[in-house]
Amino acid sequence: MVIKITTARRPHRRRSREVRAQHERRYRRTLLLRVSLVITLVLCASVVGTLIHCYQSAARLVDARLAKGYLTSRAGIYAAPRVLRAGQGFSRERLIETLRRAGYVENAASNVWNGAFAITEDGLEIWPRRASSDTPEVVEINFDRHGRISEIRGDGAALDEFTLEPETLTNDAGVKSSRRAPLSFTAIPPVLTNAILAIEDRRFFAHRGLDYTGLGRALLSWTGLNSEDELQRQGGSTITQQLVKNTYLTPERTLQRKFNEALIATALERRLSKQDIFALYCNEIYLGQRGAVAVRGVAQAARIYFGKDVADLTLAEAATIAGMIQSPARYAPDRHAAQAQARRNVVLAAMLRDGAISHEQAQAASNEPVAVAPLAGDTNAVAPYFVDYVNRLVDAQLQTRSDADARSLRVYTTLDLDLQQLAEATINHQLERLEKIYRGKATPQAALVALDPQTGRVLAMVGGSNYALSQLNRATDARRQPGSVFKPFVYAAALESGISPATMILDAPREFAYAERAVYRPANYGGAYTMREVPMRTGLVHSLNVVTVDLALRTGLQRVATYAERFGLPKPEPYPALALGTTEATPLELASAYTAFAHNGAQANASVVTRAVDVDGANLLPELAPVAQQVIRPSTAYMITDALADVIDEGTARAARGLERQTAVAGKTGTSRDGWFAGYTPNLVCVVWVGFDDNTQLGLTGAQSALPIWQEFVQQAIALRPELGGAQFTRPDGITTVEIDPDTGLIATPDCPHHERIAVTPALAPTSECFTHQLPLALAALGNTTNSASAQSISQEKIINPPDSPTTNTRQSHTPHSPADDKARRATPTQVEFNEQGRPRLSNDVRVTSAPQALKLHR
Repeated sequence: MVIKITTARRPHRRRSREVRAQHERRYRRTLLLRVSLVITLVLCASVVGTLIHCYQSAARLVDARLAKGYLTSRAGIYAAPRVLRAGQGFSRERLIETLRRAGYVENAASNVWNGAFAITEDGLEIWPRRASSDTPEVVEINFDRHGRISEIRGDGAALDEFTLEPETLTNDAGVKSSRRAPLSFTAIPPVLTNAILAIEDRRFFAHRGLDYTGLGRALLSWTGLNSEDELQRQGGSTITQQLVKNTYLTPERTLQRKFNEALIATALERRLSKQDIFALYCNEIYLGQRGAVAVRGVAQAARIYFGKDVADLTLAEAATIAGMIQSPARYAPDRHAAQAQARRNVVLAAMLRDGAISHEQAQAASNEPVAVAPLAGDTNAVAPYFVDYVNRLVDAQLQTRSDADARSLRVYTTLDLDLQQLAEATINHQLERLEKIYRGKATPQAALVALDPQTGRVLAMVGGSNYALSQLNRATDARRQPGSVFKPFVYAAALESGISPATMILDAPREFAYAERAVYRPANYGGAYTMREVPMRTGLVHSLNVVTVDLALRTGLQRVATYAERFGLPKPEPYPALALGTTEATPLELASAYTAFAHNGAQANASVVTRAVDVDGANLLPELAPVAQQVIRPSTAYMITDALADVIDEGTARAARGLERQTAVAGKTGTSRDGWFAGYTPNLVCVVWVGFDDNTQLGLTGAQSALPIWQEFVQQAIALRPELGGAQFTRPDGITTVEIDPDTGLIATPDCPHHERIAVTPALAPTSECFTHQLPLALAALGNTTNSASAQSISQEKIINPPDSPTTNTRQSHTPHSPADDKARRATPTQVEFNEQGRPRLSNDVRVTSAPQALKLHR
């Protein structure tokens, strides 16, 4: 009998399926775990890789900053670097101050500073930051007994020059800063160090850039889980992070910026010492504003708020400064004394907690009232009008570009801080003198612009006497009538038109017809006339209005206006009065125009920026550095300069003859409602304006008001930088020197009572000798000195110049004419007549008005 057992196999199969299912589930779990682990590892590796990449980027950013110079590679506006040369009037004490402001520290070499220096027996030794292999390791500066640099040596070899790092004008386009010198850690007094550490980052010397304990405490405070008092409540940012925020990053509050801040802080801690980081922080922190000056750094805060050096701060003053860091506006001691005192006491309690001070010291300091020093006059912002002008130009250019960010730009300017300081001082000196003249009335304002004539670079700019009271930049924005400062452009147009500087023009009260039946009656300044013909050049030297108007009409009013525009000035309307400077212009425009006379006829537009670079070092705004354009011939520029040099020697600017004898100087006064002086050496152009903001009459000539400022500034500038002077102006080819008789405009002979040497081109030089003063001798020899009729017969056979001479003295005509008419006039000889006493005189047909009426007086 066969028995089939089937029931036993079913449980077996069922168990098999369960086992397989278990294995499958185990496998899936294992696979899932492995995949999860792989994904986790990949994600971790990715995160780690990203962190490493981000950290390396941050490290490269820090390394680039250190390689380029930490102090001069952050966004901001910088002055031109100081170039040291032998012969400069730079004492050792003054150079030490300059080095400190430029970021050099004494006896403390570190790659964070721009260099170090040490005082030696004969001078200074400088260890510059090694920007390249050409940079010497040590530079020796020696001085002579007159306070001048006598010698510069680099690594033992003589150097022609040595360039210092540039000083910072401002790191924030919205605020102005005064001159300040960076502090090294050893220069910060311990009382201030302890105060800052106690309230800002008590674990600074223990952490590596990030304080996780402080961060956790800040998180609890932010979430409300920690009810600590103000003494214990601190932010999560360390001093290193705050430094990074102030010098590397933009101020927006985002997680991305906070992340970058942490990475850069970590990288910075690995490259700089704690002492250097703390010193940089103390130099960079913003500590409010007083007057027109933004206070940045503890040294500047000590001087502006307490009127003392940082090393002399008391415990209470140090605690006050440390307390301001959290909120400079809220805890400003000059405006909110009660809040500043309360915050100061919190700092003192923190110092007591950390054992930095005793209980007695804390109690005594807490009882002191908050007292600030009066605002000193030397705390004015550095070149605030210039900084505003630079910001305006840069902003205008950035609006046309989408690839530039003003927050990351380093703008290197042309400003010479030493010359700027001289300019501000000389203006203040003159305004103090004028204040005595206008006692009880409004004090005039003044403006000054100094340029390099070869490049147009602005070396100094003063837009007013007090930026805190008025932000109007009178050097760039105030258009005023320049008066006789404009006249050289009239004479330049005349010379370019072929009119000789020896052309004779009547200096007497006259009227000039123009347009349709219009008459213009100019008058000389003060109503003084020679009542005779004078050489055209004399009209410029002695600023004769009538002669200048006559010359403008001969040249052509439209031609004069066109030449003015070529010089970069506003184009005048073609009326006779344009010759006397009635078209308004700014001091900056006039200074730029005068560069053509000092630079062989090439006019250089004013430039204030040498380069504006981004974080990669690319120059984003090359258009801000224009190139000089030739506007007149070099010979014309030299003839104008030759005449303007006589303005200094014998004309309206004789007071400027006090400059150093070895310096060539030329210039022109101007008097309208205001006072002007525009003058130059071979290497410096300077224009000064003095007047009232409401355009009321100044009542002083340019020689009385503007010239003293110009003379004092230029004299001190050349003493400081002799290369700004120059023994002589460059004499171009084609210029000759001719001695003329100023009574006739002809070549002088030994018989002529007056002689004048002029620079002229051969084409414009007189070709005939003066015979006027020989006539009495000739007539005496003939025995006919009493026969005027015979003498007049002789005179009719002689003419001063042949008809084809381009320099023939012309008969005067006062109707409107074109340049073509000038040619006809040059072909008309001037005759010699005899008066009733039988003496010779030049004939002319000029009408003399008995009662001159002047529309305006200009000189």
